[in-house]
Amino acid sequence: MAPSRRADLAGQVVGIWGFGREGVSMARTAAAAGAARIEAVDDVGRGRLEVPADIAGVTVHRGAEHLNRLRDCDIVFISPGVPWRQPVFAELRATGARISSAADWFMSSYGGQTIGVTGTKGKSTTASFLNHLLGRVGVNAVVAGNIGTPLSDLSPEPDAIVVAELSSQQAALLTSSPAVAVVTNLYEDHLDWHGGTDPYYLAKANVFRNGARSLVSTPDAIAAFQRVGVTTFPPSLRLVDPATVRKAAGTSAMGYEHNVVNGALAVLAAEEMLGRPVTPDEADGARATFEGLPHRLQTVRTTGRTRWIDDTLATTGESVVAALKSMRPNDHIALIVGGMDRHLKYDQVDEYLCSGARRVTLIQAPSNGTVIGREFAKTHPADTHVVGALDEAVRVAAALPDVDVVLLSPGAASYDLFVNYEAKGAAFCGFIDGLG
Repeated sequence: MAPSRRADLAGQVVGIWGFGREGVSMARTAAAAGAARIEAVDDVGRGRLEVPADIAGVTVHRGAEHLNRLRDCDIVFISPGVPWRQPVFAELRATGARISSAADWFMSSYGGQTIGVTGTKGKSTTASFLNHLLGRVGVNAVVAGNIGTPLSDLSPEPDAIVVAELSSQQAALLTSSPAVAVVTNLYEDHLDWHGGTDPYYLAKANVFRNGARSLVSTPDAIAAFQRVGVTTFPPSLRLVDPATVRKAAGTSAMGYEHNVVNGALAVLAAEEMLGRPVTPDEADGARATFEGLPHRLQTVRTTGRTRWIDDTLATTGESVVAALKSMRPNDHIALIVGGMDRHLKYDQVDEYLCSGARRVTLIQAPSNGTVIGREFAKTHPADTHVVGALDEAVRVAAALPDVDVVLLSPGAASYDLFVNYEAKGAAFCGFIDGLG
């Protein structure tokens, strides 16, 4: 942490709202900076709450009844899971309380050496591939943020480049932007958190609206920003047109249709940060050696002729369609959908399923599976199965004749029945292993 930022917390009463991984990181940062007292409130945390013994001066309160303690703090760090419209959060903003977050705190000190990557989908792959590309060309780089390591855990060397994956919740509180911003795409998502599409897009725009010198994106994303009133962009605006982007040879994870654009965005972002072109050989070498991400089109088991694919990172309809398009044209695919209902539209899934572009047997699982592929289910009842749980979905898929791929691509988040997408993916593997 830069010394000037440490001094901001010395002797202060620091509030921490949410005591997950990011909240613990900020509490540790505040303690190291000499905070007088740290009041941490976890109002909706899951599982057992553990307080690390190495954080001095922190008191952790469990339950929403303790949120009033935050009103008397000098600064409050908000975790990404706190909804924008939560009444106490709205009150803190309205009264002019000093509010920040781990991402905002980090960016105010290290934004000049950071590439911020956001978007509805593809941000994890883009950030990971960008970090991989930078490493291959000899740059001291690290990837952090929404993808894993909290940004507040980092104290990067002056020559390092930080690739920060930023969710819309993290972007919403940014008062400083990274030097280079990447927006992969914009679709409906997290409407329950933001309260609508417009505020969701406006939150994403903070990744470049507060001082970024460069924005890398697509024409569709720029048009979406303009529709919600964002008309001013950084001095350098570089766009990737999905219709004309070059597809590299090979069969690596970056060869999937949706990842071709993600890879091109990463190359342009690297060029903006390095101040020089990335050669085709450098880009192709990085694509060929990038292994992809767990839980994103990851083949986790093979039984006989059938490949079982974990795509639990697919939490929107667009992601489900992208996953289906990445399958071989002649594959018979058992598609398992369903997760936490966030009132998204799934017209694009029905349009693709009903087009017949892929042979699909649809398995609709809880909690919202029956709204994903609803029209396909009506017109193809023999090719649709409604199940009561993920284990039943696995058994139904295994019993189908001549299936080439079982694709768990939920089209929804996992928090309805699982702690996170990793837990859902692990359960998927366990159910496959348990098949008799």
